[in-house]
Amino acid sequence: MKKLLLILTLSLSLFGAQTLQEKIRSFVGPSKYETQKNLIQVLFAQSNTFMKPSGEVDSVKVISVLKKNGLLQLLYTQPVQLRLAFRTQHDPLIFLKIVNESLEAMGYNYFLTNNALRDSAGFVWEIYLQTEHIVDPEAFSNALEARGCTITNIVKNDDHYWFYDINSDNAYLGAKKVESGVTTPLGKPLKPYWIDVKNLKEITVTVHSGDRWFPDVVFFDANLHLLSDVKSEESTRTLKLKVPNNAAYLKIGDAFMLENIKHGLSLHAKE
Repeated sequence: MKKLLLILTLSLSLFGAQTLQEKIRSFVGPSKYETQKNLIQVLFAQSNTFMKPSGEVDSVKVISVLKKNGLLQLLYTQPVQLRLAFRTQHDPLIFLKIVNESLEAMGYNYFLTNNALRDSAGFVWEIYLQTEHIVDPEAFSNALEARGCTITNIVKNDDHYWFYDINSDNAYLGAKKVESGVTTPLGKPLKPYWIDVKNLKEITVTVHSGDRWFPDVVFFDANLHLLSDVKSEESTRTLKLKVPNNAAYLKIGDAFMLENIKHGLSLHAKE
């Protein structure tokens, strides 16, 4: 925990202090920065285009240019333990889910939590993952933007440690949208279904004739706070539920294992 606090303090100071050239140097490394200085000067000659209206460096834009011109190391010579930290000023529940979704969309399904810290500076989640290449900051930014989040700053503390400051004020899940009045087949589940239930009043879930479903159903609000749930150790053919007020998302699984609903469920929604 002390190490994370020290890194956070360092990162905070860097956020306020790094110039464009200092940011470039940290991303490419001191050696490459010196050997490629002429090319860097050409690429970033119009320095104002890499600055935000707030006066801060646009980290994602800088990384995009470095990557396109072969100046950003994307691969390691051997597998390394990469450390990533993510900070938000918003609710941590949906933030954690969205970072998870974004990493999974990029193919990172296995990682370990090292630390989670919440204080006056926000909520920070730090993870480890074993990999032969960095988590592409530009691709990660795109995955986050698809869920209503934006990277406001990136700090590379060393070759194996990246710190992301993320605005998640407008975050939303990549949940499945269903049409009211229509029965929607949900398909074979590899993991629990997530359904967008904003503006819906009632849902009916039906199981395939060849399956036995033991309901595990949870309604959440827009920040992923639990509103209500239904869990049963008895199999059910059909389940009709009222959508709670302020519900935004519905998670549907099986109380024992998803193999029980291997042919997929169907969902009928009403507004």
